[in-house]
Amino acid sequence: MEFWLGLYGMQSPRVHPRSWAGLYDEVVEHAVFAEEMGFDSFWLTEHHFWYDGYCPNLLPVLAAIARRTSRIGIGTGCSLLGLHDPLRDAEDKASLDVLSNGRLLLGLAPGYRPEEFEGLDIEKKTRGKRFYEAVEVMKKAWTGETFSHHGEFFHYDDLQLDPAPLQRPHPPIWVGANRTKLQATNIGKAGLGFWEGPSMSIELFERNAGIYKEAARAAGHPESAIKCGLFRDVCIAETQEEALRIMDEDLLPMYEEQYVAYGYVPEATGSRREMLAHPVFREITEASFVGTPDQVIRKIERYRERVHFDHFMPRIMHISQKKERLFRQMELFAEHVIPHFRGAS
Repeated sequence: MEFWLGLYGMQSPRVHPRSWAGLYDEVVEHAVFAEEMGFDSFWLTEHHFWYDGYCPNLLPVLAAIARRTSRIGIGTGCSLLGLHDPLRDAEDKASLDVLSNGRLLLGLAPGYRPEEFEGLDIEKKTRGKRFYEAVEVMKKAWTGETFSHHGEFFHYDDLQLDPAPLQRPHPPIWVGANRTKLQATNIGKAGLGFWEGPSMSIELFERNAGIYKEAARAAGHPESAIKCGLFRDVCIAETQEEALRIMDEDLLPMYEEQYVAYGYVPEATGSRREMLAHPVFREITEASFVGTPDQVIRKIERYRERVHFDHFMPRIMHISQKKERLFRQMELFAEHVIPHFRGAS
């Protein structure tokens, strides 16, 4: 099994304001440490027009990480392709794959925040169709051959992209899955990797992964192209009590601020207990992997009994950005969880 570490957005939230310059320096330091600890890849995340400086441009940061590391994969999770020009995106990502000596992994998504589509003057209701057409444009560009494309949204004549990516035919492509059957079906039809979000229940993951695999096989894609990844918030410590304290101090405050600001839940008017009783927060707490290394291992195994997946992303990145606490969690995961699964099929 491969283990990805992320997602990093280099945010300065209200509850723990930070220097963005410091956050950008630290993310490179964390990536270097993740490589030392044996993680397979390190992932960033993109958003736009957000009060806390949520990273709007992943590629310069990944380029900085690429120059300070030599082995670890560098991932975009997710690059909001629905907001990008696909040809320019293909050029930029090909250059990054060359710069990193073929270590780029592409996590893509259509995007969903209305403010981002409005701010960039892009029609939100067409984002799904635009997204999959944009993927096809990028694949054509990455062949290194002269190509033309005339679709519903994009038109190009007799163009050739150089340099092409080092990875052939292109870097691995994963799509961040939402909760819908339609998205699972579309990812499967396109023959792309299915990457499940952090708050889906195990039952929803099992259902949508099954729909994805069935659609991919029906479309004639080889088994090697049918890939599932699981993403979970992880609070790991020597004792369950310490892991629960990390969740209470670092993970839940992040969601309290972010989910209110994103509009998933109304502004809190009561106690924190009332806030956490909201169905959204119950999903988060139930889906998070919190406990000792053995407990985290058992949670991963429980999911693998229901759904076969060979890629797991622990998000060991919390709102306080306490380096000692973060690095200790990375060490515990790397020293105990990764060896347990390494080499397992």
